[in-house]
Amino acid sequence: MSHSGKRIVSAIPIVVSLLILVSVQSKAVGEDAPKSNDTAPLATSSVKVLAPAPSSRPMDASMIMRAPIAPPATLPAEKLPQYRMELPQQSSAEPTFVDGQIRFAITHPDLTDRIGRPLRIDASIKIDGKPFDEVRSSYTTSTRTSALAPPAKQEIEPAEEVTPVDPLIADAPETEDPSDDDQEAEEENDNEDAEEKPPVTPATVAPYTMTTDTEEAMRRFAEAIGDEPSDVDAKWLLDHWTLGPPLLVVHPYFQSFRSDQRPAFAVLDRNRDGTVSQEELAEAVESFRKCDANRDEVVDALEIAKAADSLRDPASVPASNGPLLWLTSDMIGINESDPLLYESVRSLDEDQDGTISDSEVKYWTDQPADIACSIDFSTTSPESAHVDVIGLAEDISAKIIPSEDSAGIDVELGSVTIRLCGVQHSSSPALAQSDSGQVSLGAIVDGYPLLPNLDPNDDGRFTIRELRELNHLLQVFDRDGDQAITRAESLPPIRVCIGLGPTAHLELADVRATTRPVPAPSVTAPEWFRRMDRNQDSDLSRSEFPGTDEQFRSLDADGDELIDANEAETFEQSAE
Repeated sequence: MSHSGKRIVSAIPIVVSLLILVSVQSKAVGEDAPKSNDTAPLATSSVKVLAPAPSSRPMDASMIMRAPIAPPATLPAEKLPQYRMELPQQSSAEPTFVDGQIRFAITHPDLTDRIGRPLRIDASIKIDGKPFDEVRSSYTTSTRTSALAPPAKQEIEPAEEVTPVDPLIADAPETEDPSDDDQEAEEENDNEDAEEKPPVTPATVAPYTMTTDTEEAMRRFAEAIGDEPSDVDAKWLLDHWTLGPPLLVVHPYFQSFRSDQRPAFAVLDRNRDGTVSQEELAEAVESFRKCDANRDEVVDALEIAKAADSLRDPASVPASNGPLLWLTSDMIGINESDPLLYESVRSLDEDQDGTISDSEVKYWTDQPADIACSIDFSTTSPESAHVDVIGLAEDISAKIIPSEDSAGIDVELGSVTIRLCGVQHSSSPALAQSDSGQVSLGAIVDGYPLLPNLDPNDDGRFTIRELRELNHLLQVFDRDGDQAITRAESLPPIRVCIGLGPTAHLELADVRATTRPVPAPSVTAPEWFRRMDRNQDSDLSRSEFPGTDEQFRSLDADGDELIDANEAETFEQSAE
């Protein structure tokens, strides 16, 4: 072998070693590198945009006289009673918000039975492309800077007294009055007394009033301490005295106020055994008709609710499941002395000592998120705001269903459904100017597991025509196909809402929306039809029609025992 050949052979091991080293380093970098944000989300839904609040009507003068004038609410707890105002405690389990990332837990008995632990959700929240905590920090700095400039004082100049002069007297010639000497003497005495009294300075400062303006509160604070407020001072003022903390969490009592409302299920479950059997499903329409208290052939939601209340055992007390939504710091220190709270997070107590420790919560938070989502709010283009589900844990088997509108994204974990949604106010210059980087978070067990899906047009009424579709709509809840509906098959969803500003409670206050069919084109019915339609269901039943059976059958062209507006209009045209 030549000398050059020996050199090449001897260099091969070195090259191979370098290639292996580069490969190992590349693999390590790839494992440590964060996942790219360019990955397509698993599901996307638009953020719901709230309509502007209607302007309040001016109060009647007599009402104003009778009503006591209350000072405006200034503290966050007064302005936002729906939210917790205590700030999250700092611990090793939950650091301060970083890059707009928050993490929280959802606990519910049905959910714990499904996955064996609290459900961990990680949410990345941005406002106009920036993490919400960064927006908050910028707002704090700008508010502090604006407050340092002293406001221009507006002094009130006393008005000069002008004595009105009668033109008739002014034109009259001057005449001497014998009493002038006495008046001049009295004026001299008055002047001497006035010189002895101290002069009275007119008011130049407006009376003190409470303020709801953030910059004004900051300015007053600086004036009170006689120094410029620091960043820590400014943050404390925003959190405790003006806007509230950057993350508003809905109160626990708000999370379950309608969780036990199941009126339709109670009406259908005639023997109250917790299951709507095949026989009870066959009698579903009749069960609903029995709720028609006013006998107008339309069953409304209030009549169903009253019927369900009459079937409720007065001695029964709704079971309480404890808080539904937890920040990670909320779980630290929970122990057996409070069984209601401890049972919700018992699965985290690894050492079974009866207390959830900081390290146990940290171990839970270090695990991959069960559901990872992101919310992108926009103050200038709300229609572009969206919520995404970007990942699931490997051991989570779920079906993800995005809504066609802004209702959110359903994550179905067996019989338990988590609905994630976002909400914000509509675009306006005031919204963009007042954006403080504050977001709100809330969760609720929605209640009413059947009614929203059974009412096709969401008007709270079941007409004769709609009741004919009742059995078909109920079949959707029979997940295992055994011709019966159990409680587990008809659980209401757990709705999780993240809002821009204090808006989450507004969305959660209403029962969830469902996908609605496209309404058929409306037809203007003849006047005689509208007069006969006493229950305003756009159909004439035999009891509403005053004619004979033969006349009714002649108008009922499709033979469905109802005369609709189309059939009435067709009859009118043929009669002409």
